[in-house]
Amino acid sequence: MIHLFKTRRLALGLAFSLCFCFKLFAQDTVRLQLKWNHQFQFAGYYMALEKGFYQQKNLNVEILEGNKTASPPLDAILNNEADFAISSSSVAIYRMEGYPLVALAAIMQTSPLVWITLKDKDFATPHELIGRKLPVLTPNESAELLTVFRMEGLDLKQINFINHRATVDDLINNKVDAINGYIANEPFLLDKLGHQYNLIRPKNYGVNFYNDVLVTHEKFAKNNPEIIENFTAASLQGWQYALENIDETISIIRNKYAPNKSLEHLLYEAKVIQSLIMPELVQLGHMNPGRWQFIADTYKELNLTQGDNSIEGLIYTRPKADLTWFIHAIVLSLVIILVLLVITWRFAYLSSTLKREISRRQYAERKLIKANNELKAQASSDPLTQIYNRRAFFDKGQSIVRFATRKNYPMSLLMIDIDYFKKINDQYGHAAGDLALQKVCDCIKAEVIRSHDIFARIGGEEFAILMVDCDLQASENVADRIHKRIQELHIPWKNSQSFTLTVSIGIAPVTNELSESLTQADIALYRAKQNGRNCHFTYIDEDEKDVV
Repeated sequence: MIHLFKTRRLALGLAFSLCFCFKLFAQDTVRLQLKWNHQFQFAGYYMALEKGFYQQKNLNVEILEGNKTASPPLDAILNNEADFAISSSSVAIYRMEGYPLVALAAIMQTSPLVWITLKDKDFATPHELIGRKLPVLTPNESAELLTVFRMEGLDLKQINFINHRATVDDLINNKVDAINGYIANEPFLLDKLGHQYNLIRPKNYGVNFYNDVLVTHEKFAKNNPEIIENFTAASLQGWQYALENIDETISIIRNKYAPNKSLEHLLYEAKVIQSLIMPELVQLGHMNPGRWQFIADTYKELNLTQGDNSIEGLIYTRPKADLTWFIHAIVLSLVIILVLLVITWRFAYLSSTLKREISRRQYAERKLIKANNELKAQASSDPLTQIYNRRAFFDKGQSIVRFATRKNYPMSLLMIDIDYFKKINDQYGHAAGDLALQKVCDCIKAEVIRSHDIFARIGGEEFAILMVDCDLQASENVADRIHKRIQELHIPWKNSQSFTLTVSIGIAPVTNELSESLTQADIALYRAKQNGRNCHFTYIDEDEKDVV
């Protein structure tokens, strides 16, 4: 009987040990739903799997290819068909409509979505697509492309939408007049087939949203914070590797995921995708709460959603941990410290004196660091508007110009001047003038300034914006948006008064020397002033004249 008891106890102990070891080494299995077929667009996730980054985080990841029969990515999460998905900025629409989705990382800082038409059809603007046959997916999937028409003041009812996915063949065979596609894919196919085409890019019409956003369910994120953070970190590590090792990545994708795609096609796609991610300018996966709010406000303003919910909580944050054990540990530590203090009372005075001296020096060091930081801030920022001053504009701007020139990124410089600013000071006083400068600055920052742009006050009522990855056409669209928002701006003053104002804008391309471009923008600004103000001019160097 005793022997049997010992045998059972040994078996139970062995079983418990095996269960513990299994739990220790078991991997968490998760599913990632792609938004389309296998291609370089999802290279970071392939490399995270192939290079063992997921396995290092104790994750077993299944990558689900998107296709015609698969559920849309966000629906796949809501229907528990996937744990993670790749989506567009339309996740903000879902959030406003009450769906519990959270964004973990935005891979593409600029969207690849474009409308594509054939050159011989001569449909090159949104207005020219009125009455034409256009394929469109659900509003949530096509929200960004639909926004282009709304931004141009067009009624979507004027366009003949066809509810299905169209291909390059459909465009060539005149089944549709335009297709919605990716700038990294369909243009390559059309080039290969010998067809010239037009690209209607949303960002040229003020629609520059995030894309390929990594998304999960809010409940899943709340219950599995370690899985969420491990999966996100491993995925971004995979993207870093993919962008730094493009040839190896393309070879793996073609051999294991997309054998039907040529090496030439994958290389073309890789270069375009890299320019949309902009890893040299923006941290991989970066998301700005203000930009998300602007995206949500744009969708709502253009009636692409009827949802009234806030997007608060859209960006993932780790749940707060239960600190009860920590408090208990602190209490226990304090008791132990008190006991030790009683035992070592003879050394208490020397110990406290030493601590006071250390604290005094730390306090002095913190004060010195704070003073140095304040001096640095004062040297580089304008005290009234809290943006860069003229000195910082040239210091930081010239380094950005050199970098962008090496990478062949287009750059533009906008010089903005408040019209009749002296009249504001004369009529309302200098306090009103200061308020006007602050309001104009806040309006411009909220409307057009991106994380890698340089925005500075370079004179009394003069501002300058250095915009990277922005050609002259795009900068003129930016100027139009600034004029519109400034004209809508009503600045409150005493006794329920308010006043309005306008601005004049000079635009110039940026080449090598920032000072030279600033001079050209100043010439264009002078022409805008001559033309009656509240307008913008663009400096064209080769013609040696300015054009509106």
